[in-house]
Amino acid sequence: MWHKTFAGLISGLIFMVLVPSSLSLLMPSQVGLILALGLIFALSSWAGVMTWCYAANTNKQAWGRAAKAALPVILIFTGIFFTTAGPTG
Repeated sequence: MWHKTFAGLISGLIFMVLVPSSLSLLMPSQVGLILALGLIFALSSWAGVMTWCYAANTNKQAWGRAAKAALPVILIFTGIFFTTAGPTG
């Protein structure tokens, strides 16, 4: 049971933080609106990821679902970060 908890917690938090961050990098003039809406939708999506991981039959399946939720968001955020606000020099 703890594996499902940690899988949902870690991937849900990654999802919850990086989606509004990606949107704020794409639309820097609307940061206030993005943060306000991000708070509402991010908490809902975090609860959804937690529930999806808890619904897994095995620990391996829970970690697989966690990876399916977190890895695309990490890749998208990394791409957006390096194209819009990455290091300059």
